[in-house]
Amino acid sequence: METLNDSPITTEAEHERSPQEAALRIWLKVLITTRWTAIPVVIIASLVATRVFNIAFPTAPVYYICVFIALYNLALLLQARRIEARGAGSLVRTIRFYGSIHIVLDLVTLTVLLHFTGGIENPFIFYFVLHIIGASIALSRKEVYLLASTALFMVSLLVGLEYAGVLPHVNLVGFAPPLLYQQVSHILAVLVVLATALYISTYMATSVAMELRRRQQEVIELRERLLHERTGQLEKASIEIAKLEEEKQRFLHFLGIAAHDLKAPLTAIQGFLWIMLGGYSGELSDKQKNMLERSSRRITELLNLISDLLDIPRIETGQTMQDIKEISLREVVRRSLDDLRNTAKEKGIKLKVEIPQNLPRIQGSSPRLQQVITNLVSNAISYTPEGTVTIRITEKAKELQVEVIDTGIGIPPDELPQVFDDFFRASNVEARGTGLGLSISRRIVEAHGGRIWVESPYPENNRGSKFTCTLPKKNKGKKK
Repeated sequence: METLNDSPITTEAEHERSPQEAALRIWLKVLITTRWTAIPVVIIASLVATRVFNIAFPTAPVYYICVFIALYNLALLLQARRIEARGAGSLVRTIRFYGSIHIVLDLVTLTVLLHFTGGIENPFIFYFVLHIIGASIALSRKEVYLLASTALFMVSLLVGLEYAGVLPHVNLVGFAPPLLYQQVSHILAVLVVLATALYISTYMATSVAMELRRRQQEVIELRERLLHERTGQLEKASIEIAKLEEEKQRFLHFLGIAAHDLKAPLTAIQGFLWIMLGGYSGELSDKQKNMLERSSRRITELLNLISDLLDIPRIETGQTMQDIKEISLREVVRRSLDDLRNTAKEKGIKLKVEIPQNLPRIQGSSPRLQQVITNLVSNAISYTPEGTVTIRITEKAKELQVEVIDTGIGIPPDELPQVFDDFFRASNVEARGTGLGLSISRRIVEAHGGRIWVESPYPENNRGSKFTCTLPKKNKGKKK
């Protein structure tokens, strides 16, 4: 395989270049940069040869040739920039075409330069090999062999014309004998060495370059195949996710219906139990009253579980967020604590509130955020045998940060990742509640565009837990 498929890896819409195209663009830049470097090198070499080593030859033609190189290199630079400006696309043939022009111009210029600097006497005659190696990087083997033959033909033509006297020979006085250019044995030896160097270099360089291109093409094809397979997998995964989401919505709908249907009879039973416990149906013995109270507590727990189960589909479907409005987080906290102060007082827990006076109002659902604060503070009170529960609100640049800190028993470190999962209960406490409070709190906070996390033990106290949630501030909201 001599050349790569000229089609790009990606479409023009993706604005990406193929590796081959990118390499060819770099190749053009290297040719242009090398040419700019060669101009001062040629001038310096001429000066050193004439001034230091006292080799006599006309330097004016050399300088004119350098000017010519600079002019056509500038033109090639502008052309390369026009190619670069085209962006992504199939430019491989275009770049190769202009690259061939670069090489041919260099070969012609080097031949003319060789004529004015001694011809067959100049050891730099073998620099033709460098151009052939450079061409091997980007061109096909056939094109490189053609250029190598062109270089050999130009040198042979120059040497032949000088030998026949058609072109005047410029002798490097002080470096080579005057008649060296007419010695057939020397001419043949130089041409044979140059020919073998050109063709051997062509074979070696193109062999390596072709293998690299083949490997590159294999990588490209492999990447395209992987991308195709990955796209198929992503499409399949997307379909599966859609199916799972549909199943989830069906389950949540069923859960809501089932919970709603269970709540009505349980509420009726609870009502009858309260009537009996109130003595409205006759006197009860202590044993009967105790059994009814236990039954009432169990039904209350079931009703709480059903309320939580009803909350999940409502939050998931966004039904609970329809009452979003501008609210005061201070008022939300105050209402939550009004229901919990007695519970804290009964356990001897001190409630500490740290809320700034000028607190920005936010957009949110007051009942739902009150539910979050109540869940967090209630848990803190429940799992703190003694000490303090702190409710702190801090204003950040774009959000309000709510912290509930306790000095309780904390949460085992290996269980922290599951804290906000449905039905989670820590292993270091007696099972109580539904295990849905924190997962519902997470859903409510995230529905408000916030985040919630837990630290245990709380670093400042080295004990207890700290639950933190953030809520976005209302832009340019009022202070209250």
